[in-house]
Amino acid sequence: MKSSRATIMKRQKEILLYLEKQNYVKLTELAGAFQVSLATMRRDVAALERTGKITVRLGAVELSSPYGSLPNFDSEPLFMLNGPEKEAIAKCAAGLLESGDSVFLNSSSTAQRIFQYLDGKPLTIITNNGRSLNIRRGPGTELVLIGGQVGNSDPNGTLMKTSMTGDFAVDMISKISATKCVLGVSGISVRGGLTSLAIQDPAVNKAMIQHCGGPVIVVADHRKIGVRHNFYFGSIHDVTHLVTDSKSDPEELQRIRDAGITVCVVDAEDGAR
Repeated sequence: MKSSRATIMKRQKEILLYLEKQNYVKLTELAGAFQVSLATMRRDVAALERTGKITVRLGAVELSSPYGSLPNFDSEPLFMLNGPEKEAIAKCAAGLLESGDSVFLNSSSTAQRIFQYLDGKPLTIITNNGRSLNIRRGPGTELVLIGGQVGNSDPNGTLMKTSMTGDFAVDMISKISATKCVLGVSGISVRGGLTSLAIQDPAVNKAMIQHCGGPVIVVADHRKIGVRHNFYFGSIHDVTHLVTDSKSDPEELQRIRDAGITVCVVDAEDGAR
């Protein structure tokens, strides 16, 4: 039976709400979540894409950035979305780093923002994020870029990722001992642990955790809290600190605290608490 226009509009509104929480979702997952056929979901998604509210690429859907068209090279979907929260999270995480630290930093856009809040601290950042070469850093910050395989391009030849992954990257990490580790994630929960949307990222993230001799700091805005994605790379017990924003699910945050993790909750306007 054909759905009424009101039913279709209601479902499309709910799809947008779902994307606000889930960040980046495969079409097949959306169809399953809303219990409709893949063909029906494709029509809904096509209608939403025409409004400019979402972006579809490689069989997955994300909310479009409120800042307009963006270069398609970020390793994490929604690079500019939730910018104020990500900035506050990065600032708080930077405060956990000390002079003399050697810090693993993965390719997350939230983790990348830490550079601007280091305030000249003499420390070493070891990262697989190729974009870090173009980020201004203080004279005291040394940068070590891990080599490896660069992410694939989309069908039009546009580079989608500038992170270094693969066996070569993991081997380089295995030769380094860091004092701290700052990781962005696609999802973090007590039940699901640490998860990623991208199949190539977990090996690097796991290696960074294994070769870190001190605190493992996860930076994740509210869209990642309580969320589990396809590719697992660590237990909640691998984490010592979580830095997130005040929109995060308070019940899940309490479960994370109960697991022994120090949780820093940041308000984009008022700072951390």
